[in-house]
Amino acid sequence: MMPFFRKLTAPTLSITRLILLCALCFTIFYNLAFFRNSFAVYGATPGGLAFLGSLALFLFSLTVLVLSVLCFRYFTKPVLIVVIFGAALANYFMNRFNIVVDSAMLTNVAMTDPNEVHDLLDLSLILQILLFGLLPALVILRTRIHCQRFSQEIWTRLKLMAAALLLLILSLAPFTSYYTSFFREHKLLRYYTNPATFLYSSVKFLQEALGNPIPSQRFVLGLDARIPAQDQSRELLILVVGETVRADHFGLNGYERNTTPRLARENVISFDDVTACGTSTAYSLPCMFSFIPREDFDLDDFRQQENLLDVLTHAGVNVLWRDNNSDSKGVAIGAGITLEDFRGPERNPVCDEECRDIGMLSGLDDYISAHPDGDIVIVLHQLGNHGPAYYKRYPPEFEVFTPVCRSIELSACSDAEITNAYDNALLYTDYFLSETIAFLRRYDADFETALYYMSDHGESLGENGLYLHGLPWLLAPKAQKQVASILWFGQRYRADHEQVAARARHPASHDNYSHTVLDMLEIQSEVFEPGKSLIRR
Repeated sequence: MMPFFRKLTAPTLSITRLILLCALCFTIFYNLAFFRNSFAVYGATPGGLAFLGSLALFLFSLTVLVLSVLCFRYFTKPVLIVVIFGAALANYFMNRFNIVVDSAMLTNVAMTDPNEVHDLLDLSLILQILLFGLLPALVILRTRIHCQRFSQEIWTRLKLMAAALLLLILSLAPFTSYYTSFFREHKLLRYYTNPATFLYSSVKFLQEALGNPIPSQRFVLGLDARIPAQDQSRELLILVVGETVRADHFGLNGYERNTTPRLARENVISFDDVTACGTSTAYSLPCMFSFIPREDFDLDDFRQQENLLDVLTHAGVNVLWRDNNSDSKGVAIGAGITLEDFRGPERNPVCDEECRDIGMLSGLDDYISAHPDGDIVIVLHQLGNHGPAYYKRYPPEFEVFTPVCRSIELSACSDAEITNAYDNALLYTDYFLSETIAFLRRYDADFETALYYMSDHGESLGENGLYLHGLPWLLAPKAQKQVASILWFGQRYRADHEQVAARARHPASHDNYSHTVLDMLEIQSEVFEPGKSLIRR
């Protein structure tokens, strides 16, 4: 490819013309998701097609303004190449999964492990990078840039920005009622503008990452935590952190398919109206284990202070975190917390195409035996229903619903195929949870045993053209925010089942999680709010 480009005559362009050409290319070739979603909203309305033309002018003008600020003299080529590659990747994922690339999504990407990345790699992504990333970058590299004198360059740039601003205003003027709807009622559409949203989100992400480094010392919480002297019995509590399980596909919640046949035979209590703190693991998982309400939650604040697991250790509880997902997202980093990685065959004995969640039960007997004193809390972080490769999340014997989507190109599969693969993965989670309960039963004679399962967020399975998760919380559909959650109590555990079952019929959220865990262990502390406990012990 490089020899071919060397033979081509290198064009000579002014920076102004290069900005205009790039803005035109971005508008036409990198905003398919934006125009597709905008057409779905306005295409059938009177004057809707004319408004879409106005949106194209608006987007072109906005892109010119953005590039005019970023591109200056010798920095022009490097800036444009970085923007092109970023816009190409954003364009690919927005087109393929109809997701948006905001700062929260970039945070999630930064915390993604190699196994998750592998699920997303295929030929179409490589072609996208070649055609919309590498090829335009090579063209820009070959282009000779004619630079004016500094004063002339400033004057030319100001005229360009003034012209772009005027065009932007002219595109708005005839369609004020449409733009009022666009900005107020269809905020999600704005997140698909490319590269404007990608650039804004990148700046915001970098500000958050660089401006708030992880502190060497965290603010101590719950140092007063203690278990009452009259509580002489030991508790063995397993907290299962689910992955991507939406409430309306959970059989116990009345779903038309019985995706939880084993749990249906157990005496479990299902909470069918639980709202997640976020729509991604990177946000929801820390929020679950914090004592900060969702409305006030911020990842930077979370990193500055201790969380639920630290409070447990202050109370003398033995804490083990086993992970078959990416990692604990900064939750299990405190002193006294044992962290074990089960994503590889070195530790997980149940690995085929990938390492299975059931392998996290292996060796737990040894851990319990090694801790003869104090309560024990074991956290099992599942791979669960992590998409888009739902078909990989379960062994072949759990493929009950067919046919299934065997591609990460979800838009190429039917909704039924996607749902079948997702529901089969749920059958495996049902199996894993029932086996975990069976494990706990073996310790009924020595402990008060209990299991608390909570999924981190939900998932879109093609409804309204949306896939996966990660949309901004205020704009995300219910499918991404309503999650599955259950409680199970062993024979010796003192709980009022009728009272807990009654509470399960009312709305709950991740805000209840940490307080419920403290209540299950009878831990007293200033951070505990009894009114937020779901068992009201």
